[in-house]
Amino acid sequence: MSVALRALVAGVLAGAPALAAAQAASPETVEAGRKIYVSSCTRCHGINLVTNGIGFDLRTFPQNDKERFVRSVTNGKGAMPAWGATLKPEQIDLLWAYIGAVNGWKPAPQ
Repeated sequence: MSVALRALVAGVLAGAPALAAAQAASPETVEAGRKIYVSSCTRCHGINLVTNGIGFDLRTFPQNDKERFVRSVTNGKGAMPAWGATLKPEQIDLLWAYIGAVNGWKPAPQ
C-alpha cells in the first residue's frame, strides 16, 4: 500500500473527512478499488489519478455523476475501451469508491 493510501486509510479510521470521500466506504473497499485501478486503469489514467496525458483526468470527474462514470467504464467512451465484459458492476463500484477517496469527495446531501 502506498504512503498516500495508508494516510488516507488512517484518516478514514480516525473519522477524518476522507471517510466521506469514499461515500462512507471502508478502508478495505477503498483498497480493493485501488487494486482494480492499478491493474486496469493506471496505464492510461495515471498513478493515484494523476493522468499521464493519455486518459481523462479522473481528479476532475464530478462527484455527482456516478451514472456517467459507470456508463463510460462499462461501454467505453472515445479512445477508452469498454470494460463491461471484464469488470463486474461490483468492481466498478469499488473503483468509484477509490476515486472518491483519492479526490476527497464529501458525502452527498441527504
